[in-house]
Amino acid sequence: MDVVINGVRYSPNVRQNAKIGIAITTHNRPDTLTKALDYHLKFRPQGAKLVVIDDGSMIPAVVPEDVELVRFDNSRGIVQAKNASLCALIDAGCEELFLFDDDAWPIAEDWEQPYIQSPEPHLAYQFLDLAVNIKLRDLSILYQDDKHVAYTGQRGVMLYYHISAIQKVGGFDPVYERGMYEHADLALRIYHNSLTSWAFADVVGSNRLIYSLDEHMGVKRSVNRAERDQQVKRNVSIYNKRRYAEYGGFVNIRDQYNVVLTSFLTAYPDPQRNKRLELNPVLLDRWSSSIRGARPVVFADQLKEPPKEAVLYPVHESSMNVYFLRWFHVWQYLRQHPEVEKVWCTDGTDVEMLREPWDHMIPGKFYVGSEPKTYADEWASANHPEPIYQEFIRDHQNDVMLNAGLLGGYRDDIMSFAHAILRIYSQVESANFWDKRKKPLSVGDMIAFGMVGYRNHDRLITGPLVHTVFKSNGIGRENAFWQHK
Repeated sequence: MDVVINGVRYSPNVRQNAKIGIAITTHNRPDTLTKALDYHLKFRPQGAKLVVIDDGSMIPAVVPEDVELVRFDNSRGIVQAKNASLCALIDAGCEELFLFDDDAWPIAEDWEQPYIQSPEPHLAYQFLDLAVNIKLRDLSILYQDDKHVAYTGQRGVMLYYHISAIQKVGGFDPVYERGMYEHADLALRIYHNSLTSWAFADVVGSNRLIYSLDEHMGVKRSVNRAERDQQVKRNVSIYNKRRYAEYGGFVNIRDQYNVVLTSFLTAYPDPQRNKRLELNPVLLDRWSSSIRGARPVVFADQLKEPPKEAVLYPVHESSMNVYFLRWFHVWQYLRQHPEVEKVWCTDGTDVEMLREPWDHMIPGKFYVGSEPKTYADEWASANHPEPIYQEFIRDHQNDVMLNAGLLGGYRDDIMSFAHAILRIYSQVESANFWDKRKKPLSVGDMIAFGMVGYRNHDRLITGPLVHTVFKSNGIGRENAFWQHK
């Protein structure tokens, strides 16, 4: 609801109620961290999440009970520590994100409000010169009004982001290795996506809100001079090239990894075999032991012990057709794990990885299983009687039959493929209900899988690169990623 006062229209600021998150990165400065925490706790906004990221300090950081500690066993550098800060705060449900070095802290009540109240989704604490009357002459003021000051560069002691900026452009880029210029790069990427008025800006009067030991020459640096100079020399060319190219690319804030997903659902009968799968993890051992370059993940509704080298992902028992149910689990799992990069969804009891596919995979492509026959197949027609399936079978009599036991691609692509299968399932089930057809009808997802595949025919890759000849006991294994039956 809008409110009009003296002819001026005001809208409620929903950001006022957003959860605030504060993360402090530290490395080998326990005394400095203790002092910083004293101030952060004293001036902590109500309900704010407070996290310390310990970047492999020789003496592990110690924090109060109500402060979360994330520790790297070995130092990973500024970039990874700051990305870990973003992950910790976002995972805690925070939307207003404040990233502090351990040598800066708030010094006034409500210090966070000018940043949150600003329409700018990114700001940073800035100072032109040192407080001890030493001119740095590395920044100048571009613009100033009664609320903001914009500069030609940026300090990194306190960085503020609204979550919307991070969702748009991501986090700190590992191209800068252990750090230097990584925060200015992120500021420019936000700016080049037209999210901020200026790349580098602060609120007016911030020196009355935040204290920086750097500004007052009151702290020993946690990165030695030689390493710092080396990183600056290396990174400045990357930064300048991007700056003048107006680079605005996205950077994932999480460590990415690959997964191979399979289902082992035993609570209800398999409609193709009319019996339940045996509750025996050994059936998946050959599959899980063959996986390389990825995490083998098993969706299981009853299994309690994982197969060899695999991760068990418990799911609820459901009477939904198990062939469609697996795509539901695939989609939900990938939605919950944005850190996943590349994915294969495979059958588990009759599939084996022969060579790693990861370096050969192209974004936007779907790598699918297939069989040495077409949709002019009696089994397909007899076991998928619904009109939508029959129409597809008629239209694709001469096309190679795709097999749902193998699907590979990048995370977003696999999510779209899985969701498209589920939409077909929902459409068919609704039609069966309204037409009062007896169930079960179609035995599985094979035709729905083919429908989605051929809708994306220009993106499909199948055949000898992807898998051995189906049910051939390994013909073509010298070139294929997978053996299937």
